[in-house]
Amino acid sequence: MQRYARAAAVLFLLGGPVLARQTTAPSQAGAQPAPDVDITFKQQANLTPQEMLDQGQTDLKNMQEGLKRVVQLQELARKQNDIIKLNCVNDKVVQVKAAINIGEQSMTDLHEAIARNDDGARLHAFTKLTVATQKVQVLVQEAENCVGQDLSFVGETQVTTEVDPNIPQDDPTQPPLPGSGTDRPPEASPFI
Repeated sequence: MQRYARAAAVLFLLGGPVLARQTTAPSQAGAQPAPDVDITFKQQANLTPQEMLDQGQTDLKNMQEGLKRVVQLQELARKQNDIIKLNCVNDKVVQVKAAINIGEQSMTDLHEAIARNDDGARLHAFTKLTVATQKVQVLVQEAENCVGQDLSFVGETQVTTEVDPNIPQDDPTQPPLPGSGTDRPPEASPFI
């Protein structure tokens, strides 16, 4: 008896949502059943396997150059004895190294997928490599921001002022001193 009760409970639990979905969709007045939703990735790389390998090598080289730049910024922060900047850059160094590890593993996966002639795995490995490269670019910029280095810095600010000769030289906010240029008022009474 317990076996039948369990089987009925399992059927009820598994079959309940399916039956409910089937009965609720058509019963709505004039409603059409929901269309199937396609959530596949539409935009894919249109590169040959050799082009993907070449691009992957370029990406790995760029990531290594990004790591060099972040390490330079780390040394700069260390020389400035600024612990806040150094901690910020150290965090970026760790993240860049992790992204490079992902990129190198993706490159290995790309080689294996090409050898197996597996297009899905090849595209996946290439996508991971591309994302890792973009992440390194963002991290390098964040490291630049950590130490205050900005790509748009063109030099120290220089301010030049020109004074219009038509502007009066005296300060209108300062009242004149007593006795300067004013006559004494006449005596109020001739008897004093």
